[in-house]
Amino acid sequence: MFAQTTIEGNPEIRYGWYLRPSFAMCRAQAELHDLLERQYGLIAGGAFMPHATVKGFFRSDAALPELVAAFDRAVEGHAPFCVVNRGPIAFGRSSIVLDIHHREDGSRNEALQSIHESARKEILPLVHPACDFTPREGAMERFQAHLTLIMADMPAFAFDEIVEFVGEARPIGPERFTAEYFHLFAFHSEDWHGAWWSSLTWKLLHTWRLGAE
Repeated sequence: MFAQTTIEGNPEIRYGWYLRPSFAMCRAQAELHDLLERQYGLIAGGAFMPHATVKGFFRSDAALPELVAAFDRAVEGHAPFCVVNRGPIAFGRSSIVLDIHHREDGSRNEALQSIHESARKEILPLVHPACDFTPREGAMERFQAHLTLIMADMPAFAFDEIVEFVGEARPIGPERFTAEYFHLFAFHSEDWHGAWWSSLTWKLLHTWRLGAE
């Protein structure tokens, strides 16, 4: 799709800015996505690359260099930092994620919160007024950093069983990893208002490494 379609200014394109976990964490997340598809037919979580959302889906008519410049400003002054993997938790009865929002003592990871707030501040002026996700995403004080295992296609009747099944997988990935790399992606779906994950495709557009010159 991306080889044939213009990204910039396309109302069907959504962007997203993400923390790329360590190799070991990415592998653990991907392996569990594969197992959940094989066992329960769940595909929404695994439709994405392993990641932690920093700024979720957004629509923009800005040119790619403008988007890149905004995130250039967002990472200024931020050094690599430690992320703690506190294991799987449920978000309501529709999602299961790995909690990386907190440190060992239960306090908020302020370094991760800070880069989220910086990214949102810098990109918000470039978000299209008709963006349908930005107004309802968890942001600023409602931000909850996580690594998604299951989302959107969780069958309600099997929720308790799947929570138990995922719990048996502990530990899922390393207890800690360094947050260092951040990625900008473009996404396309044939139906953003329906089961968008079933036709989701994506393309990596740019990368950042904290502390790099």
